Amino acid sequence: MMDILGRSAIAIAGLIRNRELSALDVMAQTLRQAERVQRALNPFVTIAWDQAIEQAKRCDQLLLKGSPADAAYLFGVPFTAKDLLNTCDLRTTYGSRAFETFQPQADVVAIDRLRKAGAVLIGKTTTPEFASQLLTDSELTGITRNPWDPTRSPGGSSGGAGVAVATGVGAFGISTDGGGSARVPAAACGILGLKVTLGAIPHETWPFHFGNNSSISINSRHVEDLVLGFNLMKGASTLDPWSRRRIAPLSQPDPSRAKGPKKRALFIPALGGQVADQNIMAVVQPSLKALQQAGYEISTAEDDPVAFDRGLSLELMSANLAARVRAMQPEQQASLSAPLKALLSNETFKSDGVRLQAQAIERSALYDRLEHTLNQYSLILTPTLNAQAPLADPSRDQRVCINDAWLPLPAWWSHLSIANLTGHPALSVPCGWDADGLPVGLHAIAGWDREQDLVDLAASVALHNDWTGHYPSIAS
Repeated sequence: MMDILGRSAIAIAGLIRNRELSALDVMAQTLRQAERVQRALNPFVTIAWDQAIEQAKRCDQLLLKGSPADAAYLFGVPFTAKDLLNTCDLRTTYGSRAFETFQPQADVVAIDRLRKAGAVLIGKTTTPEFASQLLTDSELTGITRNPWDPTRSPGGSSGGAGVAVATGVGAFGISTDGGGSARVPAAACGILGLKVTLGAIPHETWPFHFGNNSSISINSRHVEDLVLGFNLMKGASTLDPWSRRRIAPLSQPDPSRAKGPKKRALFIPALGGQVADQNIMAVVQPSLKALQQAGYEISTAEDDPVAFDRGLSLELMSANLAARVRAMQPEQQASLSAPLKALLSNETFKSDGVRLQAQAIERSALYDRLEHTLNQYSLILTPTLNAQAPLADPSRDQRVCINDAWLPLPAWWSHLSIANLTGHPALSVPCGWDADGLPVGLHAIAGWDREQDLVDLAASVALHNDWTGHYPSIAS
């Protein structure tokens, strides 16, 4: 049987549509891989064994009755969804014992659109409780481990999505990103992670429509799948006010576009005031040189021209969590983990309308500074993560080593959250592997609704570092 693990969604759909491979064969391979990876790394909350097989059979039956041209874009293609996203036929736990058996009545808009395009949901991927940290473990599901080094974390909060895609379980994963949650696992697992512009893909079940910091996101191995996934999920929904605008479709990256005027990019080594470890920079720097050879004009900032205060995003995420747990029923609150229970009485997060508005002013000023920079440059570049991934065990020391200094965990990732506070699109793209064989990501921020600049950049990086054929040993 032809091996489909790691192939793009577009390639798999073509094989099924042209009857070179049945949807059932694709699903059987994918579920076998899911079972093997689940035992080793634990990226799933729920695997849809029976549903996925039945849906694959239906795809094959429909194809026998019609012509290949009638098949939907993603006909029979397996994908995963983060367990923060409601699904009508699989439980949605939010990584919490308080919602261990919760069964939504409907899919979120993004998943509904993918299913209508023929894609088959094979399972729900792990997240920490209510996406409360940028690592992935919870009392409900246990520890999710990094495919490149199982003693380490894959990052979070979309850690399960990152692991699944990196090990060939599903062509792509739908995740969310409220502070780096899709991009952190992308970098730690050696895949792509796209956080779209606020509202470009409806995120209607996120409870903070106003003051939003979260976006539906895509994790994939192939750039072309980012484009297809975006195009299928984008567009207005009346339930998400930020989505109510025209979103232009993305085009597949075209090398000929690089022959036009050079795109200007600004590399900021210390966005938010924190530089990356020298071992990370040793991988990032050759990628910057390769981009220059590909036609990008790259300048380096001596300081942080955006003046990003990382504490702003940490305060917002903690306040959001506090508001969510305080709105729960008492019996749900009783099932929360100890860190979330502590938010019920934490004096720091008492209602304070003045502070709420002050934070809105700070976010607005940050947006203005970022836009001022993006008026001069098409892209802002940084390392995605400032250090290697920390250990996976929950008893770990909550610090990372950066240039021989042990620093609090936010020093690893919190510069990514600037794009969440301002709504800009952002992408992590693999740019190489460090001396220990761990993947390293290059991070890019573009102007609002300029996802095209990000996927074009990813395609250019791939010419220097083709990660698509580079798998962790557990995947083979």
